[in-house]
Amino acid sequence: MSPVVVGIRMWCELASAGPMTSSRRCPHGAAGGEGGAGGGRSVTSGPLDPMLVPTPGVVPDPTAVPGLVPTPAPMPAGYIDTASGLSFTVHEFAELSDGREVTLLDDRGWGMSGGGRTPDAFLAELTIEEIARMVHMVLLPDWADVDHPLPPDLAAVEDSGGAQDWDLLADRLRAFGVVSTPAGLLRVPRRLDLGDHLRAWLATPAD
Repeated sequence: MSPVVVGIRMWCELASAGPMTSSRRCPHGAAGGEGGAGGGRSVTSGPLDPMLVPTPGVVPDPTAVPGLVPTPAPMPAGYIDTASGLSFTVHEFAELSDGREVTLLDDRGWGMSGGGRTPDAFLAELTIEEIARMVHMVLLPDWADVDHPLPPDLAAVEDSGGAQDWDLLADRLRAFGVVSTPAGLLRVPRRLDLGDHLRAWLATPAD
């Protein structure tokens, strides 16, 4: 019997604290714009504005202690305004009935910087609810925007991580020999896990 999807696990971790680069376009129209390094949905609005992306070429060390500043890469054409900030990575996994867990998405995330605030100051303002909201936002379908709103069935579950491109994810599952439908995936239980570094930061009392 082929395995079936019994759960969807969203995972968020604090990837780095240090140099960030704005995704605003240069005055001369050089490339940059939305999307940022590493792919994934661009996040450009909300109470944590301005939303930035990690500096291209800065690869966080997953074993490093958050707070250590990685060495920045040379500034690419089209990007301006570096600042100290945070970057978060978001992965999504399908939990299968045979005990396996397969990766659905591993190219999502967002960043925070600006206003002269330090990484510690940003983290002091974060709540689990806000992290969940941002995770759900970066997992929205890439085609969803002002001109292409979510259909009613997805809009109704946007706050729980249900507003995703389930057609795309069903296609990816087929590569693992898992047959599923978008409607079936929408009904699968979902949960959000936080990485060790992020949980440690949230558990540290502010000075």
